[in-house]
Amino acid sequence: MAFLKRPRIVLLVLFLTLSGCAAHYTADSVADPYGFFSGIWHGIVFPLALLTNVVSWILGNFGISFLDSIQIIGRPNTGFWYYTGFVLGLFTSSGAASS
Repeated sequence: MAFLKRPRIVLLVLFLTLSGCAAHYTADSVADPYGFFSGIWHGIVFPLALLTNVVSWILGNFGISFLDSIQIIGRPNTGFWYYTGFVLGLFTSSGAASS
């Protein structure tokens, strides 16, 4: 385990590897990010999006590419307002807002 004696090299390799996972947005998506109402919708459909992500992950382990484009969180988004809408939509879909 000689490579652990050089933490800078290990961190550099780790950062370079993870940088390949960075999302790159198109100019159109950056100009019109997801907002409050999109967050509400994404919160409402969260259980279905989670289920499809799990199914996609399981099938991906067998080399089957299916439902890869479905994401749980819309990106790019407006930040606070998007997440506020997401939580409100999540409450309505999960029954937390019911009495």
